[in-house]
Amino acid sequence: MQIAVIKEQKEGEGRVAATPENVRKMVDAGNEVLVENDAGIGAGFTNDEYVEAGGKLVSHKDGWNADLIIKVKEPDAEEYKYFKKGQVIWGFQHLASSKPTVEAMIKAGTTAIGGETIVKDGKLELLAPMSAIAGRRSVIMGAYYLEAQHQGQGTLLPGINVPGIHPGRVVIFGGGNAATNAAQLALGMGCSVVIIELNDDRIKDLESEFKGQDLRVVKSNEENLAKEIQDADVFISTILIPGSKPPKLVKEYMIKSMKPGSVVVDVAIDQGGTVETIDKPTTIDDPIFVKDGIVHYAVPNQPGAVPRTATMALAAGNINYLLEIADKGIDQAIKTDEALASGVNIYEGKVTNKGLADSLDLPYSELSDSVE
Repeated sequence: MQIAVIKEQKEGEGRVAATPENVRKMVDAGNEVLVENDAGIGAGFTNDEYVEAGGKLVSHKDGWNADLIIKVKEPDAEEYKYFKKGQVIWGFQHLASSKPTVEAMIKAGTTAIGGETIVKDGKLELLAPMSAIAGRRSVIMGAYYLEAQHQGQGTLLPGINVPGIHPGRVVIFGGGNAATNAAQLALGMGCSVVIIELNDDRIKDLESEFKGQDLRVVKSNEENLAKEIQDADVFISTILIPGSKPPKLVKEYMIKSMKPGSVVVDVAIDQGGTVETIDKPTTIDDPIFVKDGIVHYAVPNQPGAVPRTATMALAAGNINYLLEIADKGIDQAIKTDEALASGVNIYEGKVTNKGLADSLDLPYSELSDSVE
């Protein structure tokens, strides 16, 4: 199979979908691997490394002629013209936030696999390391933007060992992988932490995991969310519904109740976000805005700020799936691998992820009815 590693076009995105080591594995398996010129530069991988691994350097346009396109993020609008029938596009698509992308894929008859919706053994296998990075980085960004020069309240989030000066308070909405990583880092900094979680079993797990530490877990409802957010120095929303656009659960009145100069970080902005006062994403180059006296951080591709770490993590997760598609072909791979099938958001122009179809009000097709 002809496979292409495409350079990311998104502003501030330095990740690449395949390391030179992964290119070598795909070449050794009998595939022709095209690598767009400078695709790996942002993550510290040179063109020479890809060539030594057996890859062939190509232009952006020529790369898009391949059968299997591997990316990190969803395609940009300027890339829609390259979509074609029978082509498979792999990446963290987050298509619920981009109806034009979905419509372009439908029109072209393209197949799109979203790594963020792949579920294996009940877990979001490929999304997990990216969520971990986003969760940890959210605390770091929260601490940074609390500083006065960013219009923050001028508080040192970890505090210092001086009587009367206490660490800050971090409130985390959601109790999944991003949340636990955020909590671990915040606790390590000495902060007081609150996690707001809906599922009773998950609440018990979190209470057990963080037993004896300065962390409370409270039941998620509007009343508790409104109460806890008032005293947060940093509020981090991690709510994610795989494939779907989440509701705006964090209301404007809640944000207005926060202390002036507090920081809000919406990890879920990739899918549209959960904070009512954030109507569009920011970028790594221009990451914040201030509204109602509160600093808002809404960067959708947080792992892109640490591209070396993130690339190595995502490449370790995706390579077996990519080799499977190349070996069996997309149809047979889908039929024999339930986890891979869960990642198929669009199959030959038909929306096969129910959450995606519902979010964008588009017709839904069962994947099993579409694959011959």
